[in-house]
Amino acid sequence: MLAVCASIIFNFQCSIFNCASAQYRVVHLGKPYNTAGSETGALRVGDTVLSFSAMPPATNKGGSFHFNTSVMQLYQARIARNGKVARPKPNRWGLNSKKEHTGNLTVDPLTHDLYFTRGDLETLRCDLWYAKKQKRGWQKPVRLRGALDDRRYTYTHPAASRLPDSTLLLYFVSDREGGMGGKDIWYSIVHDGVADEPVNLGPQVNSPDDDITPFYDQTNGILYFSSDRTGGKGGFDIYCAIGQRNSWHKAEPVCGCLNSEQNDLYFTVTDHDSLGGFPVAGYLSSNRADSYFLNDSMCCNDLYRWEMDSSKFLLVHDEYADTPQDTATHKSKIINLKFPLFLYFHNDDPDPHSRDSVTAADYADCQLRYALLRSTYMAHQPTALDSMQMQRFFDSCVVGNFERVNQVLDYVEEALDDGRRVVITVSGYASPLFTDDYNRLLSARRIGSFVNMVRAWRKGLFADALDDGRLTIVQQPMGAEKVSPLTSNLSPSKDPIYGLPAARARRIEILSCEIF
Repeated sequence: MLAVCASIIFNFQCSIFNCASAQYRVVHLGKPYNTAGSETGALRVGDTVLSFSAMPPATNKGGSFHFNTSVMQLYQARIARNGKVARPKPNRWGLNSKKEHTGNLTVDPLTHDLYFTRGDLETLRCDLWYAKKQKRGWQKPVRLRGALDDRRYTYTHPAASRLPDSTLLLYFVSDREGGMGGKDIWYSIVHDGVADEPVNLGPQVNSPDDDITPFYDQTNGILYFSSDRTGGKGGFDIYCAIGQRNSWHKAEPVCGCLNSEQNDLYFTVTDHDSLGGFPVAGYLSSNRADSYFLNDSMCCNDLYRWEMDSSKFLLVHDEYADTPQDTATHKSKIINLKFPLFLYFHNDDPDPHSRDSVTAADYADCQLRYALLRSTYMAHQPTALDSMQMQRFFDSCVVGNFERVNQVLDYVEEALDDGRRVVITVSGYASPLFTDDYNRLLSARRIGSFVNMVRAWRKGLFADALDDGRLTIVQQPMGAEKVSPLTSNLSPSKDPIYGLPAARARRIEILSCEIF
């Protein structure tokens, strides 16, 4: 019998950690954004400007790239409403210098102040500069003062982020003493253009080799950076680590389809999924095979756009045939639903304080109780913006995803009626506010409530299929020990239970629905 697996499995359990298949595509931006020189550090500023650094292809008589005669400058390109990017032009905000390299722009997510690098043309030693935001444009840039105004070392590759209490952290790269070896990633707290004493991110992030080009995804609490440490695919590879300040989970390489055998640097995230919040698009720089260069590809990086391959999100039902003759006339149907599909819970629900791994609760009841707490959650938010984000979470995730899972079950019913076999894989998580043992039990109960809902769906329509194996639900209770990056940044409020990070953590994930 010719049995065809009828779904594309998309396992996005921990953002882009450990993804097994090519869920992304990396596209060379081409001209006019790339030249035979070097283009790096693409970053979207707001929704309307693409900024990047570029060194023109100045050459010597041998036709090779010449760093000491080429001056790096910042460029910017307008992004239209339809997403089309205009021809780039030199930065118009007064950041460039004719006497020094200028590049590596980052933006304070709260004040929109700009931080960037200036580097000496001869020695290539770098300093950090910043320009304060005004009502229109930015003030004239000045060198960052304080502990980083130190000419003995180089300071470069700034990446701005904000703690939940609005403290500004500036991650950066330096060869200063006290690191792990080579160039390391550090952070300083910055107040009004003055940097506090820097702190090394430690061995969970840094290595004895060079660790450079950090970017902090504020939405998910993930640091992305590049390293030429041993164990990579070749050259510099992109890594990521969950955490903040100097408290991190161990860094791991991102999805293999995003790294190449060449140098892969300056990874940034520009877009997130509107429901799950996970990253779906951004930029990186690389000297991989299709980049432009003069006669030495190692000299010159180009800009690339990375984005999620939307075809990997589709659950596909394919009728299969018993004989090869029938395969030419098989039917197909595409269900436009994204996986993983997240279902959320109120704190310690179901069965609060229970030490059981099983439950009689039905997720439909859990979801209804949670949805009725919307106003309570909104009232606990410290700002109007936080309250608005919480309302969006309830509308899109708590309520919206429950409606989507019912669509999945509609198709499961259809597949079973057609004599197909269905396997649903579900993981469960808890917020890291309790012990690991308790969280595993709670995660198991949450998955169990979903199984109970499926068994009771439409007056027990799936009960026989669950009992005879035609419908299988694979259960993976994870507790909080492998909690997603979406949830790593718990609220500092007195009652973090009602914070959005903890709310996102309390969930089960329908990872896939395979139809055979």
